[in-house]
Amino acid sequence: MNSATSRRGAILVSVLWIMIFLGFLAVILRVQMTGVVASVRVTEDKASARILAEAGLSQAAAEIRAGPPDGVGTLSDQISSTITLPTGVASVSATNEALRIDLNTAERPLIVGALRAAGAAPGTADDLATKIIGHRAGPTPLNGQPAGSAPQRAGDDIRLFQTVSELAAFPGITPDMAIAIEPYVTVSSGLAGVRLQALDDALLGEIPGLPPSVRKAIKDFHAGRLSREQLDRSLAGVTFNTLAQAPSWRVDLRTTLQSGYSESFEALMLVSNADEAPYRVLDWRRAAIELD
Repeated sequence: MNSATSRRGAILVSVLWIMIFLGFLAVILRVQMTGVVASVRVTEDKASARILAEAGLSQAAAEIRAGPPDGVGTLSDQISSTITLPTGVASVSATNEALRIDLNTAERPLIVGALRAAGAAPGTADDLATKIIGHRAGPTPLNGQPAGSAPQRAGDDIRLFQTVSELAAFPGITPDMAIAIEPYVTVSSGLAGVRLQALDDALLGEIPGLPPSVRKAIKDFHAGRLSREQLDRSLAGVTFNTLAQAPSWRVDLRTTLQSGYSESFEALMLVSNADEAPYRVLDWRRAAIELD
């Protein structure tokens, strides 16, 4: 009798341990499935955010190709818009690259000024500018397009900068300088000059040969003490100021999905009425992800 009771007790204990083990496996499986579901959701959200951002990029390109809204004058160097789709909303901000100094085509004073503003001593900035201008010697990109907008052909001795990040490996430029100069420069405007009134005062003060009167005129213009016509007259004699617009645009895109997922992108695109393609993406990167 005692033996039968003992066997029954042992069986009950074994069954209990099996049930505990199965319950533990069920918890693990549930946790894993929750992680898989969350991972699938994030993957779907990333894909939706990318599609939404591309829609915003297409809208910006269409606005640029259409020209000024009233059909009179020139298109603003900075445009912004919002696109709303069933999946979410994309905020788009596009800035023309004429507001940055092109490492491949800019005149020497602008290169020197950018290097000084990035922390280089005057003598060092002069030496580095000489090396940069020497480095970029080579064939001009086809059709006058900026660097990176067309594939290089075998045999071409093209030494133009393809990205601003190449400066980090350029002899004589420190990591701090490479980071500090990035907001000032580009490789895709294709212009010898820059829109001087768009530069900050710290950079303007470092450009050799820039008359103090021009710097003051820009300050007065931003303060509302000078009209557009008066500013243009002050800038007329500066050879490295440009009124032309670059074919390339830097675009910031922020997407917010209905699920609360948010992601930001940065793109560099080429928009030319002479090009059969509506636009060409020169660079695309993910800037930030936010999970709600």
